[in-house]
Amino acid sequence: MKDIIENERVVAVIRSDSMERCLEIARSCFKGGIKILEITFTVPDAAKAISILSSELEGAYVGAGTVLTDEQFDSAVRSGAKYVVSPHLSEELAIHARAVNTLYLPGIMTPTEYVRASDLGLSMVKVFPGDVLTPAFVKSLRGPFPEARCVVSGGVSLDNIGLWFKAGTTAVGIGSDLTGGTEQEIELKARQYVLKARAS
Repeated sequence: MKDIIENERVVAVIRSDSMERCLEIARSCFKGGIKILEITFTVPDAAKAISILSSELEGAYVGAGTVLTDEQFDSAVRSGAKYVVSPHLSEELAIHARAVNTLYLPGIMTPTEYVRASDLGLSMVKVFPGDVLTPAFVKSLRGPFPEARCVVSGGVSLDNIGLWFKAGTTAVGIGSDLTGGTEQEIELKARQYVLKARAS
């Protein structure tokens, strides 16, 4: 799964007030060419949404975001999640991920947290919040840690996506800038993100 994220480079991070809207957004992102879909556990019935999308969208890689507990982790994996993301670094979730053989991306925002994640055997991390840290953080982090595989989430836009990749970012997670609007608008923006990522 890590190689797929590295190759695809774009992750749709989906938050919504209802499962129905979540499914609508996910389908539009997938139609627009984004294959990696992160369904956050702030979505009502997130596990059910993961299950539906995993069955329905052939070629999609559906994961779970905003996972805070082992119970949510298990629910996501049972529903078909290919990877799990948390907004923080959790030793408990890292141990659990190994036990169930599932990719876990912890949220980090300091070099110390990156080293701790590496010590836990986590070779890909979520840099969050990106709008606070900026591309300079990734560039600086990769000085002493050139092996760092960073998936940035928060504040990524069509205007700055190139700066993130230039700084050495592995992939980007895109939320509100992508997932607002009509189904057609979301699909169009998804296509624009995919093209920008390929060109970066």
